[in-house]
Amino acid sequence: MLKQLPNTDKDVLIKKWEEDIRLFLSPEAISVGDALELQEGNSTIGHLIAQSQFASRRPYLPRITGFAEDIIIPQFNSCDFKYHFRLSREMFEEILVHIGHRLASDHCGGLVETEPTKQLLIFACYMANTESMREVSLCFNVGLATVHRIIGRTCRIIIECLANVIRWPSSAEQQVIATRFQLNYMFPHTVGVLDGTHIRLSSCPGGDPDYINRKSFPSMQLQVVCDDTLLLTNIYTGWPGSTHDARVLQNSELFTRAEAGSCIDPDKLIIGDSAYPLKPWLVTPFRDNGRLNLQQRRFNRVLSSGRQVVERCIGHLKGRFRRSREIPVHKPEDIVSIIVSGCILHNLCIIHKDDVENFIEEDGNGHPNNYPNLFRNDVNGINRRLQIMAGLP
Repeated sequence: MLKQLPNTDKDVLIKKWEEDIRLFLSPEAISVGDALELQEGNSTIGHLIAQSQFASRRPYLPRITGFAEDIIIPQFNSCDFKYHFRLSREMFEEILVHIGHRLASDHCGGLVETEPTKQLLIFACYMANTESMREVSLCFNVGLATVHRIIGRTCRIIIECLANVIRWPSSAEQQVIATRFQLNYMFPHTVGVLDGTHIRLSSCPGGDPDYINRKSFPSMQLQVVCDDTLLLTNIYTGWPGSTHDARVLQNSELFTRAEAGSCIDPDKLIIGDSAYPLKPWLVTPFRDNGRLNLQQRRFNRVLSSGRQVVERCIGHLKGRFRRSREIPVHKPEDIVSIIVSGCILHNLCIIHKDDVENFIEEDGNGHPNNYPNLFRNDVNGINRRLQIMAGLP
């Protein structure tokens, strides 16, 4: 038969139990040793908690409160803001005007709704730096899952609302671009420069070895065309890193439209490196086998001078938005969203002349691609290259 406790003893025990539970739930209780202190006064409930639950509890990680509200927004000057977020404060506000209503339209997680300004700051911080989502969550005092949702959702909103900043130039615009190329690089009829770059991944999505590129690291291919102002006019991404540049091109919408004559004017062209096939609309250098004549070497030098435009463009993209150097995300569709949204932000900055020359770093893929072209050169492309070579000063 169980002995019944007097009411006063019951009250004392209940009070002690409540005290133990309160201490257990306190953020200051951050170690197993702290939990074992609950045993003081022969607290059975404290002993059980320490042995069964608290030993497996994750350590409490303090967060920085008010970082966005009290430090970034009111205290960062223009240089500080641009250094940390790779955007001027004016450019940030411009983007917020375009997508702020969409960011505010749906609660993206967490006990407290995150303001659109803070959401965009979180996204910009993630894109501009190489910190993990966990580190970003601690800086902005939001949960890791909330940061993950904010980044994914902001990528989608930017693509939905601002994708038109990456567009192919009209016929009139192509003429203007070609004139500038002729004046600055002495290469005629050029409306864009084509190249591919590898976006490094932290691991192969789904363990697929096709993502391991020729440099032996996992990556996703990004194909770009830019004009002489470093403005992206076409992008295509999603193919694993081991895919040859020419195969990526052949599977792109750009290739289909160019072959049909629906995007590049008949008298215009784009230039690329020797990994790509010669086409009437795509001119590449002579492959240097050690037996090039003087005229061919001269042609290659002039074309290479024009090709530096796309190398600078990729260097700007990766230098400004350092997340594009390595993406620690595992789903291919999420990787594509991050890459595309970064390209959109790059174009917005170019259009609004939001320059970050002091922060630009060279792209490791900037050297010409000397890997052989997998596809047969077009006869009309060969003839066009010869015509251009003959017309060079």
